[in-house]
Amino acid sequence: MATNDFIYDLAKRLEEDNIEFLLITVQKGKEDHNSTALYNIQTIDGSDIIYTTFEEVYNVVGSPDTEGIYGADEEEDDDDEEN
Repeated sequence: MATNDFIYDLAKRLEEDNIEFLLITVQKGKEDHNSTALYNIQTIDGSDIIYTTFEEVYNVVGSPDTEGIYGADEEEDDDDEEN
């Protein structure tokens, strides 16, 4: 698996710019999968905004009725069959 150096560099830069963030990355391997969660939450407003955004993304990605992850998988499978 690739290193996460660029992810940590991004998080450091966001902190230096005083940006509140939640950064979640996933690396899938052949046998093992890893995830990293980095955050810089300093205010209640920042926490509320990040929570609301994460909840919305989770609802969209996890819903079979939207073009979330399920729609993306179906499109990828169709492309693979054509090639």
